Amino acid sequence: MTERTPLPGKKYKFTINIFVLLMVLVIAVQGTYLGYVVGMLTTLEKRFGFSSEKSGWLLSLYDIGHTMAILLIGYIGSHYHLPRITGIGVILSSLSMFMLALPVLFYGTADYTQEQLMQKKEAYAMEMRCDVNSMREISSQGEDCWREHNEHTNAFIILAFGQLFAGIFAAPFNTIAYVYIDSNVKQKRESPFLLGLLTSMYAFGPALGFLLSSILNGVYTTLGDAPDHIGTHDEHWIGAWWLGFLLCGSAYLVLALPFFFFPRTYKHPDSFHLMLEHSRPQVSPEDRLTFKENVELFLREFPMVLKKLLSNKVYITMVIAWMFGSYLIGGYQTYLPKFIETQYGRSASMADIYSGIISVGAIAVSTALGGWILSRYNIAPRSSIICLLGSWVVILVSYIIGMNLGCSQPKVEGLSYVDYADRWHFYHHQEREQQCLEYCNCETILKFDGVSMNGQNFYSPCHAGCTDYDVFSNTWSNCQCVYGNSVEKGLEHPECDIFFAYLAVMMIGLFIGNLFFMVTMMIVLRSVFDEEKVIALSLASFITNLFGFIPAPVIYGFFIDLCCILWNRQCPNERGNCVLYDNDKFSKMFHGVNSFFQIFAILFAGICYWVSKSVKLPEEMPMVEFPESREREYRDEDEE
Repeated sequence: MTERTPLPGKKYKFTINIFVLLMVLVIAVQGTYLGYVVGMLTTLEKRFGFSSEKSGWLLSLYDIGHTMAILLIGYIGSHYHLPRITGIGVILSSLSMFMLALPVLFYGTADYTQEQLMQKKEAYAMEMRCDVNSMREISSQGEDCWREHNEHTNAFIILAFGQLFAGIFAAPFNTIAYVYIDSNVKQKRESPFLLGLLTSMYAFGPALGFLLSSILNGVYTTLGDAPDHIGTHDEHWIGAWWLGFLLCGSAYLVLALPFFFFPRTYKHPDSFHLMLEHSRPQVSPEDRLTFKENVELFLREFPMVLKKLLSNKVYITMVIAWMFGSYLIGGYQTYLPKFIETQYGRSASMADIYSGIISVGAIAVSTALGGWILSRYNIAPRSSIICLLGSWVVILVSYIIGMNLGCSQPKVEGLSYVDYADRWHFYHHQEREQQCLEYCNCETILKFDGVSMNGQNFYSPCHAGCTDYDVFSNTWSNCQCVYGNSVEKGLEHPECDIFFAYLAVMMIGLFIGNLFFMVTMMIVLRSVFDEEKVIALSLASFITNLFGFIPAPVIYGFFIDLCCILWNRQCPNERGNCVLYDNDKFSKMFHGVNSFFQIFAILFAGICYWVSKSVKLPEEMPMVEFPESREREYRDEDEE
C-alpha cells in the first residue's frame, strides 16, 4: 500500500471545506428539484391530464427509488472511494433531470393551438351555463374522462422513471458524503456544524424550488407569446415546466467533476484513521478480493452487519425517533401549502411562498444554527439528546396552539350541515327547488367551477343562474341568482385575520424545535464504529424512508380527505378531488396527526437517552477495547 504524507493542517482544512461547499451546492440543487416538482404538479396535471392519484405516485416514486438504493450504496461506500461514488451519483442525477424533461421533446410544449383553445372555451360555456333549453346531457365531461384514462400514458411513464432514477442516484448525497466529512474532519466537534450546514440545504433548496416554479409558471411553455386572451390564471395556461428540470440537470453536471479529484481519505497527523492503520498489518494488492469474492463477502456479511446494528439499542432507538420526527417534513411540510390555501384563502402561488418562508426562516436557519451550537460548545452526545427532547416538546406545543388558529370555510349556496347524520349535504338533483335555478338543468353539472359575488359562493356558473359567457374576458354575466349581475371566478373566503398569528407561532415553534435536529444524525454516527458509519447511516435512511417519508403523504392524505365536504366529480360515479374542506375539522385533524407522531418521536428520544446512560459509546472507548474485526475499512486503502 502506498504511504501518503499527512496533509498540513491549513491545507487539509481548506480541502475539506471545498468538499463541504460542493456538497452544499449539490444538496441545494437536489432540494430545489424536490421543491420544484411539488410546485409544478398542477401544471403537469393540466398538461398531461394526470389525476391527483398519479401525481401522488410521482412524488412517492422518488422516495421509493431512494429507499431501494440506500442500503446497497451504504455497503458499497464501506469498501470504495466515497468522493468518486458521490461524483457518479451527481452525474447520473443530472441524467435523471434531463429524462424528466423528455416529454416536452416527444409531445411538444403546448396542448392546444389558439383555434383549439377558442373551441374549448366555447364548449366550456355550453357546458357550464344555465341551460334553459335543456339541451345539455348529463356530463359533457366525456373528453376529460377519456384523457384521464387514456391520454399521455407514455409521458407519465417517462416522468415516473425519471422520478425513480432521481431517488436512486441521489442516495450517496445524504449518506456516504456525510460519512466522508464526519470521518475526515480534523476535530469531531466541527462535524455537527458542517453536517448541519448540509442538512439545512434540504430546507433552503425546496424554498428555491418553490421560487423557481413560481417564476416558470409565469412563463408560457413555448417560451414565446401565449395565445390571445390566455392569462396566467386561465385554466389553459401551461407554464414552462420542462425548463426547471433542464436547469437542475445542467447545475448537477457543472458540480460533478471536482468530486473525482478528492482523495479517498485525508490523513492528518492526529487522524484516528492514521493511528489505527499504523496499528494494523499492511495488506498487499495481491491479497485484495476479486469482484466475485466481494459479492460472496457481501452475501455472507451483510445480514450479520444488519443484525449487529439492529441490536445496538442506542442506535435503533434514535433511528426510530428520527423516523417519527421525519413526519414533520414528509407530512406537515408536504401538506402545508394545501392547508394555508384552503384554511386562509391564499392563492396556490402565495401558499407556496409562505411555505417557503417557513422552510427557510424556521427549519433551514435553525438546523444550521443548531449544528453551529453543537460544535461551538462541544455538547456531549447525551447532553445533546436532552437538548433534542426539549426542542421537540416545543414543536408539539406549537402544533397544539396551531390547531386552534384556523378560519371558517367559505359558505356555498346549497351546501348545508345535517346534524343528525353528522355530514354535509349538497343539493344535487334538488336545484330546481330554487326559483332562480328552476329551468337551468344544473343537476347535469358534475365538474366544480366555483364563482362568487359579494360573499355569495356558487358551485358553478349554472348554480348562479348565469347564461352569458365572454370567451375573451373569461367572465360570466346575466346571473339570475345575483339579480342579473356578473360573478367572479373562484370562491370568496370569509374575512380572517389570524393567518399571520399562525405563521408566527409555527415559525417560532419550528425554529426552536429544529435547532437540535442534527442530534439524530450525530447519535446515529457516534453510536457505531467508524467502519460501520456508512451502512449505519444508510440503514437509518432506509428505515426513515420506508416507514416515514414514503407512507407520510398517504397517511396525511387519508386523514385530510376525511375533512372534505364537497367533491369535484370529474366523471359520473367518481368522487374526484376535494374542492371544499370543513376547516375546523381540517385544522384539528392536520395538527392532531402531527402531534401524534411528534409524541412518539419524543418518547423514543427519551428511551435513547435512558439507554445511552448504561452503555459506552465507541468514541469513549480506549483503543485497546476496539474489536479486532474493525479492520475492513482500513484494509482497502487507496491503491494509488
